[in-house]
Amino acid sequence: MTRTRDFHRFHRWTAKLRRRSLRNALPEPREGELQPTHPATEVRCREWQRDQLHDLIELEQSEAIA
Repeated sequence: MTRTRDFHRFHRWTAKLRRRSLRNALPEPREGELQPTHPATEVRCREWQRDQLHDLIELEQSEAIA
């Protein structure tokens, strides 16, 4: 084989390995199912914290007015 053909074959092969490793690193969703970006427990906890903070701010504002 010529040197350029070897060069191109090598780079195609390394690109294939790189794509394969990237595909294996990503979680695969089931067919027809959307994959959540964050776990449900994390979202629920974050929303609970936000709600508690909102209630605390409202309480402080009502005390400041009174």
